[in-house]
Amino acid sequence: MMKRLIFGIIFVFIFESGLSGAPLKKNQIKVKSVTYQGNKHFKAGQLNKIIVLRPSTWISPVYFNAELFQSDLAGIPQFYQQNGYLEARLTDYNVTIDSSKKSVKVSFTINEGELTRIEGISFLDNAVIGDQDIQKIISVKEGNAFKSREIENSTLAILRKYAEIGYLDTDINPDIRINSQSHSVLIDFIINEKNQYHIGNITINGLEKTKPAILLRELNFNAGEIINYSKLLQSQRQLYLTGLFQSVFIRPITTETNLPDTKDILIEAKEKTYGEFNVSVGSGTVEKLRGKTEILYTNLRGTGQKIGLTTKLSYVSQGINRGIEASFTEPWTFHTRWRTDLTSTWEYLNEPGYNLERLGGQVAVGRKFLNRSSSTISYRYENNQLSQIKIADIEETMESDIRALKLSLVFDNRDNLFNTSKGSYIEFSNEIAGSFMSGTNSFFRSNLRLKQFFSTEKGTVLGSFMDLGWIDAAKGFSAIPLNERFYAGGPNALRAFDYQLAGPVDADRTPSGGRYQFVWNVIELRQPVYKSFGLETFIDLGNVWDKPQDVAISDIRHSVGLGIRYNSPIGLARLDYAVNFSPRPGEAGAKLYFSMAQAF
Repeated sequence: MMKRLIFGIIFVFIFESGLSGAPLKKNQIKVKSVTYQGNKHFKAGQLNKIIVLRPSTWISPVYFNAELFQSDLAGIPQFYQQNGYLEARLTDYNVTIDSSKKSVKVSFTINEGELTRIEGISFLDNAVIGDQDIQKIISVKEGNAFKSREIENSTLAILRKYAEIGYLDTDINPDIRINSQSHSVLIDFIINEKNQYHIGNITINGLEKTKPAILLRELNFNAGEIINYSKLLQSQRQLYLTGLFQSVFIRPITTETNLPDTKDILIEAKEKTYGEFNVSVGSGTVEKLRGKTEILYTNLRGTGQKIGLTTKLSYVSQGINRGIEASFTEPWTFHTRWRTDLTSTWEYLNEPGYNLERLGGQVAVGRKFLNRSSSTISYRYENNQLSQIKIADIEETMESDIRALKLSLVFDNRDNLFNTSKGSYIEFSNEIAGSFMSGTNSFFRSNLRLKQFFSTEKGTVLGSFMDLGWIDAAKGFSAIPLNERFYAGGPNALRAFDYQLAGPVDADRTPSGGRYQFVWNVIELRQPVYKSFGLETFIDLGNVWDKPQDVAISDIRHSVGLGIRYNSPIGLARLDYAVNFSPRPGEAGAKLYFSMAQAF
């Protein structure tokens, strides 16, 4: 199995190599190497990033082109000049062609010259914002290298600062005086502040079904206030996040009466199609075949309320899973920013250790705060019937009626929820079941989930995910229902193990679940290869324990592997091969999983 996977990965690389760039013709010459002389302040790797004809790699060949080479001849001095080396120039270059190997070696000789530094910065004609306040928000500083892009960025930063207090028409002209003899520069930011504007009328265009009040409640500005451009952008973002609009543009316009200190705000909105019918199918190693249908309406009576009906069907080794869920969402409960979600669910699941029929619902009330954070309190009401229980010393059937209250706190600044490249996710939740809320089972559960993602300029993504959990009951572990316990192993966590079999098992290797969970996707490195294809390597650690005395570092299981990713039109598909270096009796030394979507 391992050999077949390695050959498959090699094929992907060869396939990518053959398709990168234009098809190879007889007169095409591959760029073999690019070298530099005289570059003291910038390394060859930095300079290779700014040229077009950079050295070829096995994965990405680059072919010599005379026109592109001319752009590189101009681009290298331009890069130096943009970074403060105003006298930099190319003194020589050489192109050596090896006709027999159809390759070319390129070399550049650079005279970097002296670095020009900023000797002084001043601000002229500014009365509203003081020099010290402006200096805090700009990136150019005395003594720094003179970089033209930093001047542009600083100019924009000053304009934004003025726009936040209503000075929308402010003009800023940087006056730059260069002394080539002392290699220094003086910069004067000449500021024409002009008028401060207040908000006049707020006009909405484009609404057909949505009530104007539903749009207006998302705005964080009002008529009569000083215009704050940041608030306009934040309101525009909030309207997008409602899911009601295909596009939204908010901008100040001149009033009909041409008042000198007033601007009207025009909101142009294009509504989405509110009714949806979605059908999706998929397959994987655990769920052999699955399908889902959704009927959604996202703007009930033009109020922004959402209703939905979802059906699910999947085939697993133990049988057929099925379920149906009805949902209702009120984004503004009692005209406040608290969101209420109501769900009603019936499902029948075939798990490795038992079958579960669940009937119940949930009420969740929450709101966002500080832009990226949210809190939610929810109440769960379920009547569960467990049957065909395969775990030794447990009755074949049992009932579990859950009445539970849960509080969750979330921070989330990921750039994409389904295929993240950067950002963080932190979730901490506590749930109490039974006790004063009755029900057949009483327990307390805490969970902490941490995700972190980083990305590089080449598109490489490094991710890590830790999932910690603890659950306990006053009457002991046996009082915790099987469907509420922790399990590990499968296509998303500890991928070298069978589904749910990384934790406690009975004599017949049936998973019995645990009360303590530690699962850590230590690192997952995702590398784009060619178009929609990518490769991945990963390391997973963790385990689940049912007894406190069993929790030990020596009992942490390991899972190391690699995978192939394909971003298909119907979603991301992945094939993961993971190795278990210390298999126990009954465990395989490796596992191959096919599934949809990222592991985390």
